[in-house]
Amino acid sequence: MSLKLGFLFITLLVGNFGQEDDMSLFFDRTDTSSRIVFGELAGNTPYMVALTYGANMRNLLCGASLVTTRYVLTAAHCVELAVNQGMILSTLRGYVGTNRYASGGTSYSFSENIIHPNYTRSIIKNDIGFFVTSSDVELTDTVSLVSLTYRFIDAGVRTKVTGWGATARGTLSDVLLQLNGVVVDGQECVARLARRIGIPVNPELEICSYSSDRSGTCNGDSGGPLMDAETNEQIGTVSWGIPCARNAPNMFARVSAYRDWIEKTIQNRTESV
Repeated sequence: MSLKLGFLFITLLVGNFGQEDDMSLFFDRTDTSSRIVFGELAGNTPYMVALTYGANMRNLLCGASLVTTRYVLTAAHCVELAVNQGMILSTLRGYVGTNRYASGGTSYSFSENIIHPNYTRSIIKNDIGFFVTSSDVELTDTVSLVSLTYRFIDAGVRTKVTGWGATARGTLSDVLLQLNGVVVDGQECVARLARRIGIPVNPELEICSYSSDRSGTCNGDSGGPLMDAETNEQIGTVSWGIPCARNAPNMFARVSAYRDWIEKTIQNRTESV
């Protein structure tokens, strides 16, 4: 499995870049028939953040979640795509308080970006990062912080993931969708994916969640929160998968594996203010 092919597998979960951005490496446009997500309209998700870019219209980059009034949690590969030579894209914005990435809500710009120091894109590991808003996000009836849980999530836990990713039509969803699933045993996940892809699975760092043979995450869903459906706590972030909805589990960075890094990162910035 080449490095390029590994990129294609993860970034099928990322939104589309415009013509002015040479991001052809990151997209496989050869099989739109596989984009069968079959999600349902999302319920109450006041912690959801739409990461968009563009001067004249909102283009979707990734999903994310609001962890504090300044910290937005997403996938490291989303951060990587939005940063050029250390500078965040000037038009990058985080929209909160809306279920439509292209309209409504309140926008915030970003002053900092943080990628996990052990992020390895060739094998898509430690795929977690932050954007830091330039000002405090105002909390309202439609905007609130997500609750992270650091307990280890075992097989059988019911999950839900939300995003604006590609649907059965192969286009991004205008409205936020939700997909329900269940956590797959780590070793079973290792075995299932080893037969189909050359990217290793690490159950200590990743959660494997399965929905059905014709549903799954796809373009535009990267970085979005994976939630425990019972407790409504965030347990993962959308990372990668076999594109798209091909009777395979989807992979998520496991929040509990990064407790120390998350807490230290947020604490260090708070103390420096």
